[in-house]
Amino acid sequence: TQEDTQESTATASQSYFTDAVIDDVASALVEKYGLTDITDANGKVTTAFEQGVNMVYGKGYKIYTTQNPTYQKIAEEVCSDTSNLPYTTTYTDSYGETKTEQLQVGMTIVDPYTGYVVAMVGGAGVKQVDRGWNWATSARQCGSAIKPVSTYAPALDDGTINGASVIDDYPMLLNGEVWPRNANWRYQGLTALHTAIAQSLNTCAVRTNLAYGVSNSYDFLVNKLGFENLTYTDSQQVGNMALGGFEKGVTTEEMSAAYAAFVNEGVYTKPRTFIRVEDANGNVVLENEAESSVAMKDTTAALMNSLLQEVVNGGTGYEGRISGMHVAGKTGTTNNDQDRYFVGYTPYYSCAVWVGYVHNQRI
Repeated sequence: TQEDTQESTATASQSYFTDAVIDDVASALVEKYGLTDITDANGKVTTAFEQGVNMVYGKGYKIYTTQNPTYQKIAEEVCSDTSNLPYTTTYTDSYGETKTEQLQVGMTIVDPYTGYVVAMVGGAGVKQVDRGWNWATSARQCGSAIKPVSTYAPALDDGTINGASVIDDYPMLLNGEVWPRNANWRYQGLTALHTAIAQSLNTCAVRTNLAYGVSNSYDFLVNKLGFENLTYTDSQQVGNMALGGFEKGVTTEEMSAAYAAFVNEGVYTKPRTFIRVEDANGNVVLENEAESSVAMKDTTAALMNSLLQEVVNGGTGYEGRISGMHVAGKTGTTNNDQDRYFVGYTPYYSCAVWVGYVHNQRI
């Protein structure tokens, strides 16, 4: 019918980026004013975060954001058009009915030099609600996309390996079973570092992570690259740290900012969606200045750039090539193809993209 063939109409009035800004400003207000949960006479609880959100909406604030409207528009146009994500799956709901589900997407684009989040999209198709679920800021599994920042960069930085290292692509035994397996279930023996990364060999990542130290890997991600969703369990499991199968996961905002350190000669800058907030009279309420620190040597960053360009030029990330532009990056896939990940960057921007289904179906 005509009704069935008409395009979906957006019912949301603001973008995923605006949703994220409101949440970030609200959180900053909670911290600045030390807000705590409030319980009224009827027992209703208003959380500190809800109070912060109410301040954003009700105080007449002027918020200066980091968004690039042109890039935001492009990102929204790509992700809202489901012909760019032509995948669906079916699942059975709690009432026993079969439902069809659209493949979802989350993506964040970061300026490596300022930490500005210039664009963000947190779902596929036309956005329907304001401040609903945002896949860009929700922790999901990233698979092998974690290898460069959790394993290879820190191991290169402290000398555990070097650019000419050869790593044994051969499985180990874990509880009597062969582990880990490579995606093609094949093993090549002694393998050059650049080949191990370009082909995303799981055995080489695990061996390197064990040599560097699993807890050291965790510390590098948390203390050097600003990851906030990792857990104590992650810090104890080599499979989590080397292969990206985390207890909670990571966000596209975290991943794009971490890879941005490769662009900025080893300097990590915390991602931010707003610069400052002023009240109705022009007085500064919040000043969100850049927070930068050296995550790795500039030589490490340069070597990683070379290695990750090979991933795009002839490895697992070859579909990320852009004619006339230097592009580097890393792919990621989780068990049973339930999550697909890519973090790619140019000399100008870093972008992390996740796709998957709400109910963890195979893609």
